[in-house]
Amino acid sequence: MENKFFMHRIKRSTNGIFDKGIEVKDSFDEAKQSYHAYLGAYAYGHDANTDYVSCMITDQLSSGLVLMQETWHKAEAPAE
Repeated sequence: MENKFFMHRIKRSTNGIFDKGIEVKDSFDEAKQSYHAYLGAYAYGHDANTDYVSCMITDQLSSGLVLMQETWHKAEAPAE
């Protein structure tokens, strides 16, 4: 069986609306690229309209093992 990788993504806009989804990828490298692109676009204050972002990567064959995970919350970010 060919393994598939899942990049789970959640972001909340400052008006309280959540956007979420799961991207299905053919390789771990593709999932990591998507993971870093999503965090880079919306987390760490890069998008002024976003105050919460969470991403994780799982795969089909490891029975739910989380391979990577990161959560960013504006309220918990260090002051600049």
